Amino acid sequence: MNDAENLTKLLGHLPPAVFRAFMVDEFGLVMPELDAKKLKKEQREPMEATLSALGVSERQRIEDVAERIVLLSDGAGQDVIDGFKDDIFDDADREAFVAIPNQYQRALWLFANQPVLFEEALNARQADIFRQSASCYSGFMAPANLAVLDDAAAKTAFHQCVAEQLGCADDAVAVQIFKRLRPDTLTGEEVDLYQISIHHNRPPVIEDYVQDSELVHQEVIRAISSHITYEPANGHLEVLSKDTAGREALARIVADSLLQSPITGEKIPLKQYDYQSLCAPRNFDITGEPVASVKVVELGYSAANGRSLLVKIWSKDADDIYTAARALISPTFDFREHHLNFAKLSIKLKKVGKDRARTITVILRDDNKCNIKTKREKDRALCDRLLTKWHLLKEIDHAVEAPVDAVAA
Repeated sequence: MNDAENLTKLLGHLPPAVFRAFMVDEFGLVMPELDAKKLKKEQREPMEATLSALGVSERQRIEDVAERIVLLSDGAGQDVIDGFKDDIFDDADREAFVAIPNQYQRALWLFANQPVLFEEALNARQADIFRQSASCYSGFMAPANLAVLDDAAAKTAFHQCVAEQLGCADDAVAVQIFKRLRPDTLTGEEVDLYQISIHHNRPPVIEDYVQDSELVHQEVIRAISSHITYEPANGHLEVLSKDTAGREALARIVADSLLQSPITGEKIPLKQYDYQSLCAPRNFDITGEPVASVKVVELGYSAANGRSLLVKIWSKDADDIYTAARALISPTFDFREHHLNFAKLSIKLKKVGKDRARTITVILRDDNKCNIKTKREKDRALCDRLLTKWHLLKEIDHAVEAPVDAVAA
């Protein structure tokens, strides 16, 4: 099944009985009965043969669903799920979910049992991929407080301009315009956000598959999506698209057609998560914030020889992570002698009004990845504000170095 990478992953990582039930219940496939006495590899072989015998279009339909589940199965996807689960699951759901040891099965459980949560988590995961990569994200400055035209004439004109820009027929492009509220990063107050989604068909590709012992071909057409958001409060016009060369053109079409105002071409700087200061004990200023306490609970780094180290403590540990690391490794150990590639903060929130006391986990990894983009809007806005306040978040090429409080956390 070399044309179904994600489906192959699910087949290889899910328990055979779980995978079979998923294929039968979700897609109505007739799958071979399993012999529990056989090894898992032997149980998977007849199921793989059944899937390989499907036509390309039917297998692609299943592959599209499998891709969505796999997106929530990697480390970043599991970060997303962890950011959503506590406030949405009831006690019984949470107990069932926590008991699942397999991350692929956890994502599948969400898909089958919490479809609304699954969609929210998937949207957050995809936004996380886009906004933290210069290869997918561009931001531009437009005038603030403009009205977004969404009448039939404006939509038709916009649709035609987009189709011309993409080199597609009008009926090969789909356009959606949404308006929703989101918390402002600095104040937490709800502000308008407009999202314009553009979907267009890629050129058809020829896929090979075997039918009746003969190699045959089938034409397959797939769609690609771009998303543009406009926030009237600050004039930010953000484009999420893998088409690097075409992002500014899409921004200008939105500005000209729907905002009826040109953009300057000035770009919004990318955000950079600069967490190397966590190598040393420091103070987290929580003055005026709904935060009871903050603790660094995990720090990790990799060496040139491929070896890595990750130190973990509980949020209730009497020591900080620096003291714990010296106790575990050596009395002279110092994280400042290494370059961090992973950090986790535990932020305990106070009970405010109807909001209960709870804990938010912030994970920073690699060069510029952070799980706050995967959280619900209210938590994302709070974490954005806190990380900026603590000098862990800055704008690339527009950063002003600020002193960090070197005090025990």
